[in-house]
Amino acid sequence: MDKRWLKAMGWVLTLAATAPAVRAATPVLPATGPSGLGGAAVADSLRTNLWLVEALMGEIVAEAVGALPPAPARVLLAGRVAPTDVSGELLRLVSARVLKERGYEVFVAQPDSERAHVAAPDYTAELTATQVALTYPDVGRTLGLWRSWVDRDLVVVVTAQITENSTGRLLLAERMARHFTDRVTNDEFPVVNSTLYPFTSAAPGESGWQRRLEEFAVLGTLAGLVAVYFANTGD
Repeated sequence: MDKRWLKAMGWVLTLAATAPAVRAATPVLPATGPSGLGGAAVADSLRTNLWLVEALMGEIVAEAVGALPPAPARVLLAGRVAPTDVSGELLRLVSARVLKERGYEVFVAQPDSERAHVAAPDYTAELTATQVALTYPDVGRTLGLWRSWVDRDLVVVVTAQITENSTGRLLLAERMARHFTDRVTNDEFPVVNSTLYPFTSAAPGESGWQRRLEEFAVLGTLAGLVAVYFANTGD
């Protein structure tokens, strides 16, 4: 085999490691991650999009519920969720779970005290998911061609209002948000990305023509250097 080819390949590999379109795949992970439901995930666990959404919602609900006196108490989850509001339905399930785990008696409708012989709820909690947004803002590519990692960004915003029914006193009225960002490898991406909900799946972002120009620049530079090498070392 012509030794010039071996030297040329060495040039290619060296440039591939330092080219601007080649970016490090070091994960960006918090120490524990969201811990709203099911405890904190360990640092090296693979957090699916659905797990993250539920965990961030759980953290928000847990903070909102902190405005209530300690259990036992009866809490009415107020408001109706439209059939098309899938994020609202998920938040309602998470809210009921968090309240029950803390020892509260949960109602989803005002009971008829006369017919059911049930005391009226002590507090009313109205939680609305105003934003659940998943994006993959950036993609790393090897040699500008092969996808190696995907950045993941998730935002959950909830408006929370809690009222003491006996006095009408407002205990909480806030807009509460949680944000999570990390990086997954290309092999992990199909596992974390889920089409179960609209907010658990998204298209990986690309930077358009700038990205393509970087790819062509890297490949063009590699091809040019190989051609120059053979031109200078030819017989």
